Parts: sequence; C-alpha cells; structure tokens
Amino acid sequence: MRVLVLGGGFAGLSSLAENREAIVLDSKEYFLLTHRLADVIETGNPSIAAVPYSSKVLRTKVLKVNFKEKVVVTDKGSLSYDKLIISMGYEQDLRFGKSVQKLETLEDAISIRAKLTKAKRVAILGGGTLGVELAGVIQEMGKKVTLVEYQNRLLSFMSKESSDFAFSKLRGMGVEVMLGTKVEGVEEGKVITNRGEIGADLIIAAAGFRGPKIIEEWGLTNKNGRMLVDDYLRSIDFDDVYGAGDCMTTKSFVPMSAQVAVQSGRTAMLNAMGREEKFQYRQMAVILRVGREYFGDFMGKFVKGSLAELAKRYGIYRAIKLVESV
Repeated sequence: MRVLVLGGGFAGLSSLAENREAIVLDSKEYFLLTHRLADVIETGNPSIAAVPYSSKVLRTKVLKVNFKEKVVVTDKGSLSYDKLIISMGYEQDLRFGKSVQKLETLEDAISIRAKLTKAKRVAILGGGTLGVELAGVIQEMGKKVTLVEYQNRLLSFMSKESSDFAFSKLRGMGVEVMLGTKVEGVEEGKVITNRGEIGADLIIAAAGFRGPKIIEEWGLTNKNGRMLVDDYLRSIDFDDVYGAGDCMTTKSFVPMSAQVAVQSGRTAMLNAMGREEKFQYRQMAVILRVGREYFGDFMGKFVKGSLAELAKRYGIYRAIKLVESV
C-alpha cells in the first residue's frame, strides 16, 4: 500500500516515523523550526531554525490532487496513492495588505531583520506566543515596540499566571502593550485601531493563522482554510484522505502547535494503515522566552526559570531528533 504525505513539517515527519515506506513530499530542502523564527531575527543566523531533510523527503512542489483518480500532480511528475495524508501547515491571513510584514517562513525572518536596520518604531499585531517573543526580541534590539492584542490579556489560551508574567515582563522592558484593542486598518506608516492610531516604521503580523489556501482550491470542506476531519483524522470528503497538523481541524477545534502536529501525524498514519484510533491531543508544555527569562505552562502549571528553559530546550532537541530519525 502506497501512502503519500504532503508536507514535511512536524506532522509529516511524525507520520513518516510510523511508516518508513511512506513517501513525503515537500518543496523545501529543510525542516523549519517555526518556533525559532524570532531567534533568527535576533541573531541573523538562519541555520538555528533550519534542519536539512534526509533523502526520505522528496523535494517537489505539489500542484494539485485528483482525489477521484487518487493521483498527486507535482512539478516533477505525478504519483498515485492508496492513502493520502495532507499535512501542509499554515499560512497567515494578511487582510491588511502589503503594508504588513508576515512571519511564517525563514525568508520572512531574514527580511524582518534587514528592515529593522532602518526602523525605529515597530508595531506587532497579535499577543500570542509569537507576538510576545517577537516583542521582547525587537525591544532588546533598541526599537520602540507597540504590541497590539484584541483580547483583554496576552497569551489568552495559556494560564493567567503566564499571561500576567508576559505582560509584566514586556512592560518592564519598555514595550507598550495595548490590550482589548481592535485593528481596524493599516496604512503606510500607521496602524488604525479602535483606540486611535499607532505610528510605525515596520508593522509585523503575529496573528491571523489559517490553513493554506490550497486546501480551499482543492475543494476540501474546511474551516478558515483548515480541512475538516472526523475523530479519526479522516477527511469528511474522502475516505482515503487524512489530515494532520495545522492544516486540519475537527468540528470542535484543534489548536495549532508543534506538539499537536506530532501527535496528529502519528495518529493519521496509523489510521491510514488500518488502525481505528480516535485522535486525542495533549498539550504538554508551552514555553516562551522574553529577554533572558523562560516561562510558560508545563503539565498544566506555570513555570519559569531553569525548569522552563530545560523544557524549551528539550522541545527543540526532540524536534531535531525527529528530523534525524527519518
């Protein structure tokens, strides 16, 4: 039985680890540690977020899928499949146009670092993990940072202790944190909100994550670009197609995270091979770094300092080992 996996990120490689005979397709030559993009901006070293793929990953761009004929068309030819796992990650929804800089790829991080050489005032839209870490990094680079968040607290999906710690830490560094603030528009050099205008030389989107547009283009039923799957990660449109990682969700909700992607990649492959295992994710740890301080939620409890740093470094180590293992 031939299983094709579209996308070699956390979910794709986790799928491959369960079935070494599967074929993984990815247009990049490296595995991207997305949670290290802020570190690339800080250091200017792209290699800390890019781990070269092994020969098990076929470097090719997927153009379309013929679900009826069970064929994937790429820029290097066509491949048939018996089962298909779609794990193509996420995209940012840049509804405010080209005045906003996205941050989803290695090239984006390098571009932002270059633009920071000229920018003095930076606005970051979104107070999730990416926005919080980014605000700390850029403030330490000597810029004036304004962090805009629609919710009434930062890190709204994490514990209140983590939220309060992030707010206090950023404010102590000099970051202007605007909570409960809705972005109504963006123009060259300014962000328009329900609380007035914010002047900025560089505006960075750290929110608006959705499934890749190709999911909609292929006609798959989706929520915000994320393909809808059942409890077994099977597409609700095709019995021989599965979804894993950030590009999929159930009728309830599945969070976007590396840990969830790894877990869903494993389950999708096992079920594609004949098992009937319901997908149940578990968010073990969400750790951030602001300044030199590590903190976050570990096993449901707020942690900071050396334990948080250890958990963060272990997560990076596990990600690298996942790439090397396949």
